[in-house]
Amino acid sequence: MGCWLAVSQAQQSQTQRMEQLTDEVGSLRQALESSSRATGASPVGTATLLAPRESRLSVEDQEAMALRVATLLKESGGPVVGSSAPEAPVPTAPEPSSEQREAVVRAGTMVDRVVSSGRMTAEDVLEIRRELVHLRGRPEADALRKQLVVAINQDRLIPAPGFDGLP
Repeated sequence: MGCWLAVSQAQQSQTQRMEQLTDEVGSLRQALESSSRATGASPVGTATLLAPRESRLSVEDQEAMALRVATLLKESGGPVVGSSAPEAPVPTAPEPSSEQREAVVRAGTMVDRVVSSGRMTAEDVLEIRRELVHLRGRPEADALRKQLVVAINQDRLIPAPGFDGLP
């Protein structure tokens, strides 16, 4: 319960920060639009970069905007160029057991078979699921599922009609 509360509060705080950033960007956009209208330049967007030199923001204004955005990003915990925070190492999965290696081979063979045939039946889905049970939480299972999803999205694989979900 305590963990959920902490995560919920963190999400709420992040949402508030994003709203602040959105408001700030909106204010900056309005300032640019009013500046472009006052000088007769085209509105902010595609033609802003092509506007005459005198209608552009001064270097000082640009630096002030950049500093403000960097400050807001830093306060929100977002990425800031040149931040000295070390990156967390990517956790690696432990070596798979022999049973898991065999399940990867069997599931991989089934996935290759259905992708090459272009059709996946309900029985295929159940067979692949039976093998993937041994790989719960393993990156190999995610890779096999991704292979199926990519094939479906590229119209190289037609999923089982009327079947609920993928392996």
